Amino acid sequence: MKKTIYLTFFASIMCVIILFIIFNFVIYPTKHKNYVLEYSKKYNLDRSLIYAIIKTESNFDKNAVSLSNAKGLMQIIPSTAKWIAEELGENYSEEMLFDVETNIKFGCFYLNYLFDKFKNTDVVICAYNAGETAVRNWLDSNGNIVLEKVSYSETKNYYKKVKSYHKVYKNKQIFI
Repeated sequence: MKKTIYLTFFASIMCVIILFIIFNFVIYPTKHKNYVLEYSKKYNLDRSLIYAIIKTESNFDKNAVSLSNAKGLMQIIPSTAKWIAEELGENYSEEMLFDVETNIKFGCFYLNYLFDKFKNTDVVICAYNAGETAVRNWLDSNGNIVLEKVSYSETKNYYKKVKSYHKVYKNKQIFI
């Protein structure tokens, strides 16, 4: 009887450990830590938000290309990437967007730019997806996003995913 109790206890512990590993390293990975850390510090950004955006945008596929031709981990549109490269004084080619470091650097630069403009995480999340012009139509008089005004269903879904993933990554701070 005691042996069965010990085996059951051991099996339960092993299941918890396996689920913990799957949850933390497979479903919600924290890949490319060195670049996320470097550029989150450089641009004063929350690492968990960067991970949430990468998870939502590409699910950590550095070769991802969207229907709107956004590329790489943080799904940057080539015209935006060209502007970022000019702002940073760097040469530009679309192939750069598949380079992990460049994509994270450009994505973080752009997030910082959006924070400078909007100051509000919810607005920045929507602007990252839909663009500055569209997001301005969805703000209240205090500069907050009004989800009922968001006319793009993709942006509503994107916002909800990023917010959900952001909570998960915030709770994983020890790992990121």
